[in-house]
Amino acid sequence: AMARRIYTPRAFMLALAAMPLASLRVSAFTPPKVLPSLAPKGVSGVAQAPGQSPSAARGRALAFGFSGLQGTRMGILDNLFGAAGPRSYSDLTSGTWQAEAAEYAQAGEVKAISKDGYSIATFGGGCFWGLELAYQRVPGVVGTSVGYTQGAVEHPSYEAVCTGATGHTEVVQLTYKPTEVSFQDLCRLLFTRINPSLKDQVGNDRGTQYRHGIYVHSAEQKAAAQEVVAEVKAKLDGAPFYTELEEAKVYYPAEEYHQQYLSKGGRMGAKQSAEKGCTDTIRCYG
Repeated sequence: AMARRIYTPRAFMLALAAMPLASLRVSAFTPPKVLPSLAPKGVSGVAQAPGQSPSAARGRALAFGFSGLQGTRMGILDNLFGAAGPRSYSDLTSGTWQAEAAEYAQAGEVKAISKDGYSIATFGGGCFWGLELAYQRVPGVVGTSVGYTQGAVEHPSYEAVCTGATGHTEVVQLTYKPTEVSFQDLCRLLFTRINPSLKDQVGNDRGTQYRHGIYVHSAEQKAAAQEVVAEVKAKLDGAPFYTELEEAKVYYPAEEYHQQYLSKGGRMGAKQSAEKGCTDTIRCYG
């Protein structure tokens, strides 16, 4: 089993305290309710959350110097310090891949094979909505979900990940039939969606939460990914290569409203086809 580095809330608080404000990143698509929480303000008046000790409340104030979070149950600090309680994943639709993945998240497990015997793969390619639809369309891909991985905090919320401070990146985790689609081809698809020479950026989305990567679940996947990475690097003419190739860490499925977002209608309510083999242009934000 892989060793996992998981910070306690106090240790994570201290780590964040040492970070400059500029390192807390947001994108144009950071949820509006998160934005007020990122504005610097005096440390006075930070409310003590129910069940929280006075020292912990002071820690929230001293470490971050932000206000506006005390009334937001899914706010960043509530997520980190437990005021909202751990995610139950009860919002996820029963019988879906994301629901099964949540079981592994709660157990702190990284699986290579699903309950139904399909191989599992994880890819980061910027905003997970568009990348998921691209993989939904691939023959041989059985199930897809979006979520967060490679970070330092267990069971993060979307709001926390959006800051760029938790260490997670947005990813698609999927199940597939190796007899119908190779891992190499799944990796090649990723490189049609990203520019590997851009660090922490895909399109207009910037920040460590949008870094791109291949997160392997087996030695076989690693060898296949290395083969594709070599192909891509050979075409870069010496340009830098920033796509991560790492062992997969625990994957935390995102909230249900993110799952299969574009095929369900996205922001505009206009469903985009997830039919196998579909080549329609993907409108990344609906």
